[in-house]
Amino acid sequence: MNFERGSKPNPTGNLIAYCHVFGENPIAPGGKIIASNVVVSFLKIGDNYPVVTFPPVALSSKEELLKILTENIHLYDVVQLPDFQMPDNKDQSNQYIQERMEQFNSMVMRYVEYCKAKEKKQATGGTEKLEGFNQPLETLANLSLEFRSSSGIAKEATRLKMDRIVDYFQNHHPQLDIDNFQKALAFPGKLGDELVSLYIQKFNAIQIENYEGASDLRRRILAIESMSPQA
Repeated sequence: MNFERGSKPNPTGNLIAYCHVFGENPIAPGGKIIASNVVVSFLKIGDNYPVVTFPPVALSSKEELLKILTENIHLYDVVQLPDFQMPDNKDQSNQYIQERMEQFNSMVMRYVEYCKAKEKKQATGGTEKLEGFNQPLETLANLSLEFRSSSGIAKEATRLKMDRIVDYFQNHHPQLDIDNFQKALAFPGKLGDELVSLYIQKFNAIQIENYEGASDLRRRILAIESMSPQA
């Protein structure tokens, strides 16, 4: 499974699976995207996890899917499926649809297994990081992590949602160097993760007027940024 957001070890139980369509769309003429929502309940019945697979829908464009995801990207896992291209021959088309349905059902079964594995891990003492979205700074911190770990359309949707939070800080907290924070998002590797974290810590220190701590964090930030190939 090609996760664009989310991961096998920590599924949310709420999956959006989509694919690009080339040629005829069997759900709706002209639709460039087929998408489906799969929900796995952790309210298991014995060893069985109830699953709801909503009927696939056709969307007119990638932008339409992006708009839907942007509003609630933190709720979903996102998986891109192989491109859909209907054969011209009718008999081949029927066979192709059957094969795609089998592939989709197999993907759903794998996703359920990931959810089962997560629940078993938690039952044996494993802990999962909890996300909170109550405060703008906390939202920015979580979205920045999501942005760096996502790919494809999920990354784009996360960026759009994060841009709104960035606009909030630029308008309400101009003392924070948000522009430099945005540049830090492109810094590669583990150092980039640390750099983004340091910016969030610095913003928090400034908000609580811990200017000595903010100054120390700034020195650490500059030390990492000096390692950039563009520095």
